[in-house]
Amino acid sequence: MATDPKVTPPSERNLVKGIKIFTFPKLIFLFPTMLAALVCGIGMSLLGNPTEDPVKHPQAAVKAGGAEPAPASAAKSATRPMAKHERFVTPQNLLGILFLAIFAFNLLVMGIDFPRFTVVAVLLVVLLVTFILMWIGAYFDYDLMRPARVVFGNIYTVADSGFYYWMALAMAVNFAIIYATRWLDYWQIMPNEILHHHGPLSDLERYPTTNLKFDKEIPDVFEFLFLGAGRLVLHVTEERKAIVLDNVLLINSKEIALKRLMSRMEVRVTTDQEVSQD
Repeated sequence: MATDPKVTPPSERNLVKGIKIFTFPKLIFLFPTMLAALVCGIGMSLLGNPTEDPVKHPQAAVKAGGAEPAPASAAKSATRPMAKHERFVTPQNLLGILFLAIFAFNLLVMGIDFPRFTVVAVLLVVLLVTFILMWIGAYFDYDLMRPARVVFGNIYTVADSGFYYWMALAMAVNFAIIYATRWLDYWQIMPNEILHHHGPLSDLERYPTTNLKFDKEIPDVFEFLFLGAGRLVLHVTEERKAIVLDNVLLINSKEIALKRLMSRMEVRVTTDQEVSQD
């Protein structure tokens, strides 16, 4: 009587095909800036692209207020010279500050690694400085908002919707190129070997998976929060140096897949030993 063929579960078939691991440049972590550029571009389009300084051109505040005509008394009051601290809270200025703040934060994340303990230490320092400033203001009865108004009053940064849209488009094109070219350099971990595909003609390097060990590292908390990115370190038996793969997205899912692959490798080795003994 013929026996039914053994059907390999989908998860096992995926392990046989191997685990593909792609590494990406740090540029991909600029995607919050791209989203901010889109939001600011839409906001400036809805506002009618008011880019004139309301301090120097009082009529700019009236134009940005909407298309409906205002009463004569309201128009006269609206055309008065705007104070600098009032200019800071205009919608076009807040959109510009939002874009620059997110862009600056993205550059900081890309330039400096923030381990978990560093983030906690920075938050504690910020809270401590905030408490000290509040205590000084309460003890000496000093209006802390006065110097803040002076500083904020000198900040006025605006850009029309075209600038924001072009910034978003430039970053989107770069992201598309990075996504399309990821196949030029990637790793494939098979049950019996590690394959390194690289180059336009798909040059191939092979490494054994015997006694393969790996480590998962989270060098930057913010990069992990953005895209689940981390670092994989592969320790190959016959190689002196470890294989370091930076900026691997969804690092936790790769770790789970590698653990399943290594457990499957252990089962296969045990079976082969038993067969050889027989």
